[in-house]
Amino acid sequence: MKISRFIASALIASSATLALTACDPPMPPEVQAALDEMTYTCVSGDASVRSPEYMNDIVVGWADSLSYSCVDPEPTMTFSVTTDTATPVDAEISAYPAVCEPKQTVPVAVDAGVFVFNLPDVGNINISPAHMAGILTGDVTDWSELASDNPQTTLPSLPISVLPEADEIALQSVIDFLKLSNVEPTKDLLVQPVASPSGDQYSLLELGQIAVVPYSYAVYYGLYPAAVFLGIDEETGEPVVAVPDLEGIQSAASQFAMSKTASSLSVKLDKNIAPSAASGFEPAVPYQAVYPVNYYTCNDETLVPRAVGRFFLRLDQQGSLGGYNFAPLAENIRIESAYFIRQGLPTPKPTPTE
Repeated sequence: MKISRFIASALIASSATLALTACDPPMPPEVQAALDEMTYTCVSGDASVRSPEYMNDIVVGWADSLSYSCVDPEPTMTFSVTTDTATPVDAEISAYPAVCEPKQTVPVAVDAGVFVFNLPDVGNINISPAHMAGILTGDVTDWSELASDNPQTTLPSLPISVLPEADEIALQSVIDFLKLSNVEPTKDLLVQPVASPSGDQYSLLELGQIAVVPYSYAVYYGLYPAAVFLGIDEETGEPVVAVPDLEGIQSAASQFAMSKTASSLSVKLDKNIAPSAASGFEPAVPYQAVYPVNYYTCNDETLVPRAVGRFFLRLDQQGSLGGYNFAPLAENIRIESAYFIRQGLPTPKPTPTE
């Protein structure tokens, strides 16, 4: 029988650790993750999961995938999906605080705050952090004022209007990014933060209008997000921009620093952490107005919510996020998140291959 070299090395390292200690320490997260990826961690039962509207397709896909994975000879495990905030559930997925009183909290995906715009005949726009702040406060009022951010694009002399409602989590992520850039707005903003605003208004932007929305909204509605202009490369003479796409968001997500309590694992961007490219992607300038989408368990009387969360954090299921409108977690965060949520679950046994 053969086991992959990575798994074998992890298991050897784990055995050595156990041999050197007099107690029975917990399995290291990377070893546990390696075992988990070889099979499914299934617990008999069903759970209900609340999902935001713009993540519903992904979560329904996960439910379908789980229905084919946790079947005989594994314990049968399923979950149903709802978007109704009034319905009691066993778990929630949201960038917002949980509706229920959460038992455990871990990140499960990544979203970002972006500026979207309606400017006919201009497909790509760059906005510097200083101009982003100026737009939000009304100090930048015309598209022609962004000429220095777009040296390769001719911009019209056209008034900039700002949609007055912004998703509060997306807006806060933009403000946090501006703080990192030392251009935090010092005046009242033209926009008001709104909890989970309707996305329909963003698909009907007026000519010359800008709005602050989650990246997930922008992808869902096919809107045009602006890149962040960071300067001119001295060697190439080309603009240096942070693009709010999968590569740029994942690059920034690799800068998340983790913190833990007994019941939660949380992340926050730390600009002192060097960004890295996700496996299979080219290095990208990090788009740093990012924030986590969390998984909350609401019922600790059964292990099913934990097992469902562990299923979401499998590498194969994380891969489906990028095909929709969210970004997967960085691998180190994914491993820690999966290890955290799986506590109390049965340890899977690797399936040998000939």
